[in-house]
Order: sequence, then structure tokens, then C-alpha cells
Amino acid sequence: MIQFIKENPEIFKLIITIVFAVTLIFLVYFAIRYESKNTTNSEKIKKMTTLSILASISVVLYYFLKIPMNVILPFMPGFLDIQFSSVPIFIGGYMFGPISGVIITVIRMLAKLPGSTTAGVGEIADLLIGFVTVLIAAMIYHHKKTKKTAIISLLSIVASWTITALIINWLFILSFYMRMYGFDAVFGMLTTIPGITRENYMLYYLLFAILPFNIILSSLVSLVTFVLYKRLSHLYTDIHFCPKKSKKNAQ
Repeated sequence: MIQFIKENPEIFKLIITIVFAVTLIFLVYFAIRYESKNTTNSEKIKKMTTLSILASISVVLYYFLKIPMNVILPFMPGFLDIQFSSVPIFIGGYMFGPISGVIITVIRMLAKLPGSTTAGVGEIADLLIGFVTVLIAAMIYHHKKTKKTAIISLLSIVASWTITALIINWLFILSFYMRMYGFDAVFGMLTTIPGITRENYMLYYLLFAILPFNIILSSLVSLVTFVLYKRLSHLYTDIHFCPKKSKKNAQ
């Protein structure tokens, strides 16, 4: 198997891409079955309003609250930032279901595109990570809403987030930037990683930058989600939205 990968790296990448795409399709299919549509009109309006608020918060957090990762770990490349725009995505997924979380993810991506500094590639990466993580986490939580399941769901965020980030960085993100900006320019940004060379740059980038960065980021996002979700869920339950009755119905 290892010999095949060494001799046929492009074929192996194609296989991984197909497996990833098929997995995502199945996740979406099961997520649609999980999320109930049997709600009253007032509940639908209340839900839509809440999703809009969560999406807006997600966009604001992305643009205005970022911490460069190299402030915490100096050997990290300077373009990796800690930000909490995914927290509203998971809160929405836990409140309403996996598809609601996906909707917030899409809205965040569309709002980010006009200010993109990554030619849209970073936004696509965030979209894929958001898709996979919120689908898995929300489906686990909605299967049985207990504290134990909630913890398993939060742990699944860390696992699925990190694995997805490793796969998409390996498959296309780093190679895209190297083709776009040139190998030397991108490699120069990675030289903060100890021991990295032109021969091992991909392995070292994945193991010593992408892996720890995404474990730390997803863990922080999971922790903040855990702290906030129940409080916001109770607040949502306590809010009663009653649309105005028409004169005809009032008579």
C-alpha cells in the first residue's frame, strides 16, 4: 500500500477526493432526514430570525476577532489565525439540526468572499470544514440529547475538523498557493517550522502546523460552544414569538 502511494500519488489523491466527496454527500442526506420540518409558522419565523442573528454574529466574529497563532506558538506560519466564527454555526446546529448549521456556514462563506485575501480558497476550505463538522456533531447530539452525547459531539468536532483540515490542505490548498504565488514565496512563509526543507515541506507543514493548529482551534471552539449553548438554548425557549393576527382571524 505504501509503495503504491509513493508510485502513484495523484491516483491516491483522486481516491481520497472521491471518498471525501461521497462521505459528504451521505452526511448531507442523513442530515436532511434528521432535521424535522414539522413546525408552526411562528416557530419557523422564530427559527429563521435566530439563524439570521447567528449568521451575522459568525461574520462579525470572523472579520473583527482574530488572534495570530504565532503569538501563542512562534514557529507557526503567520497566516494561521485563531477565530471563533464557527461557534454560532455549532450553536445553530445544536439548536435546530445539522442543516441549520450548514445554512449558517454557507451564509458566512458568502459574506466572507468579498473581503477574501485567499482567492476564495480559504473560504472553500472553511466551508468544507464547517459542513463536515456541523453535520457530524449536530447529528450525534440530536440522536440523543444527553450530557454524555453532547460531550461526544464536541469531541467529534475536534476529530472531524482536524481530519478534514489535513485532507484538504494536503489535496489542494498548499499546492494551489504554490502554483499561484510561486514555490519560493510560499515556502518562505513556512520556514518558521523547525526542520522544514524543500523535500519534506508537505509532511512538516501538515504535522507541525496544520495538525496542532486545528486541534487547538477546534478545541477552543468546542469549549466556547459548550459554555454558551445551554444558556442560549434556554434563552431561545423563553422567547415567545406571536405574529399579529389579521382582523379577519381576530373577529
